[in-house]
Amino acid sequence: MQAEEAIKQAKIREISSYYPDLKTAGKYLTYSNALKLEQYHETAQQNQFRLSNIKQSLDANQKKLDEFKKHQKIVRVEKEHVSTMSKEVEKLSSVEKKLDELDRNPREKAKRLVSKKVRQDYEELQSEAKYGHENLKELGYKGQQDLQQQQSRMNTMEKTVVPWLEKEIKTHESNINALDTISNAIKQATRSEEQAQQRHHLRRIRSTNINRSKNHGPDLSR
Repeated sequence: MQAEEAIKQAKIREISSYYPDLKTAGKYLTYSNALKLEQYHETAQQNQFRLSNIKQSLDANQKKLDEFKKHQKIVRVEKEHVSTMSKEVEKLSSVEKKLDELDRNPREKAKRLVSKKVRQDYEELQSEAKYGHENLKELGYKGQQDLQQQQSRMNTMEKTVVPWLEKEIKTHESNINALDTISNAIKQATRSEEQAQQRHHLRRIRSTNINRSKNHGPDLSR
């Protein structure tokens, strides 16, 4: 057990020596936190780190993460837009097909002349078709060929861009969590060092006061 503890303490001293901000706080690092610092040290492949360096890395990773999430949102919105356009085209196509069938059927034309209900149904279909055209115009629909091109592009993005964005987001989130853990480990060690120094300072003050009392002895002049 003593040998194992000695090995752990040696590892803690080795890792804390890479971090000038730790000063003597390496004495207060836990072994698990020291291993996390070692992993970061090996990954970064640098010799000296400060909290400011870690903060810069955190900020850089957060900035990249925000950018990737922004692109992911753009792709998602565009996908929804193309999907909505496609559904509206299908709906309009179905309505216009019904209207075409009614227009080519002489019996249906005759029914519209004598039946108010049939005429209202026909007029509702016309209104629906008109609304469909206006809606597609607002959506930026430029024809079936253009829609197919957009659908093809979205399918390609689904297979290539979306997985890449998800991978990058996962990587940067992992980096942020690791850097956050390392930053907290250093701060925790530094706080432990400061608390130990404060306790040591208070003990010295109490010890000094006690010694003064002993040296002066009781006041017998009264």
